[in-house]
Amino acid sequence: MFSTIFQLSNRPIEKREYIGIEHVGQGDMVFMDYTCEIDNEDRKREIKNLAGRILPEGMFTLNADETLAYNGGFTEWRKTYLDLIRKRTDALTEKNIMEWAGTAYHLQKAILNPLATDCLFITEFCDGHGTAERSRELMRLVETLAAGEKLYIGAVIGYRF
Repeated sequence: MFSTIFQLSNRPIEKREYIGIEHVGQGDMVFMDYTCEIDNEDRKREIKNLAGRILPEGMFTLNADETLAYNGGFTEWRKTYLDLIRKRTDALTEKNIMEWAGTAYHLQKAILNPLATDCLFITEFCDGHGTAERSRELMRLVETLAAGEKLYIGAVIGYRF
């Protein structure tokens, strides 16, 4: 299967800071066969997908300069996220705790990937290197934003898993 890695920050990302495809590390529960460049048309499509389908509805507006303006809504989203975690935790029993790809695994996935997406996110990077993480790290970055602040998009990379 194929998906996308987004490099995002709460500060502008200079072109020289873009993560190269050969410098992407794998975070928790991340498995990549390989990474690859995508063309500008695919980049624009993937950014629209990020804004319109992956991020919580109404939380961001995509600007013409490929930034995402934060509209608010994290507090409400966090309550929904906590409800999901509680629901998954309540489903754990002595009998199912050790099942392969069972209840505990689904709890772990919900914690690390609250947006339930195959897309990965690099929110911390240095010298062209970064670690691709599941969506929890992105939402930790969103938590720091005030309404009107922006997320800046750097590299957009394809990956196969």
